[in-house]
Amino acid sequence: MTDQEPPGRIKDIRVYRDSFVGMAMLACTPFLIFGALQVYGWWAAIAMFVAWALILFQGTRWFMPHPRRVIYLGLLSFAIWTVVVVLNQ
Repeated sequence: MTDQEPPGRIKDIRVYRDSFVGMAMLACTPFLIFGALQVYGWWAAIAMFVAWALILFQGTRWFMPHPRRVIYLGLLSFAIWTVVVVLNQ
């Protein structure tokens, strides 16, 4: 038996820990958007959902090549939601 792994295998998944954390943050954002709907109304919710979908798309593109950037995208989605909530109170 050889110790060689097939090509394309990931040797250490911990490299992508930041990507998983960022994606978990992105998965929580729609619950915040639609959970606080009474604060800002439907138009803001739809706009934030579209922005979130674009951020999620970029997060999936950066998942493996740039794991650290996915965390920043998760933080950006929370920041957008926070700004909208604060401005509409």
